[in-house]
Amino acid sequence: MKRFVATISLLAALSVFGSPAWSNPDFLQAEPAMTTQFGWNLEPNGMLTIGYDLNHNGRPDFFTVRVVLYKYITGEPIETVARYHPGHPVFRVDYGVKGFYYIAARYPLFYAVDVNEDGHWDVMYQDVLEDGVNGNEEFYDSPSGWLGALPVG
Repeated sequence: MKRFVATISLLAALSVFGSPAWSNPDFLQAEPAMTTQFGWNLEPNGMLTIGYDLNHNGRPDFFTVRVVLYKYITGEPIETVARYHPGHPVFRVDYGVKGFYYIAARYPLFYAVDVNEDGHWDVMYQDVLEDGVNGNEEFYDSPSGWLGALPVG
């Protein structure tokens, strides 16, 4: 019963205050501009996760997960490396004069939303064709179990 009341309270609060991540009834929206990213992380599975703070409260609430296509060390600046891989996100970890670069797929393979911003993804969608948000994405999972906690009907 407490979980049901908490879920109803969360839904009521979000309907009043709103969250950009909730603007789409399926929780999915197009990826924000790369320049607005909140941060990025290379995951243990080798994929690159990029977080965004859509409601500008200092906590990421929207994520994309990409395949890393290339990774290498070079002394070239990020602008030069980006020219070698047009249209692909390029990320750098500085090691003094040299940098370790990650070149990711142009479009995400997964999109995730952390509705309550607790650090656990609530809804994930997969874009098998990796062609951006255009309606062919499919629900993939609710890792936090959040969707299973919603009342049915």
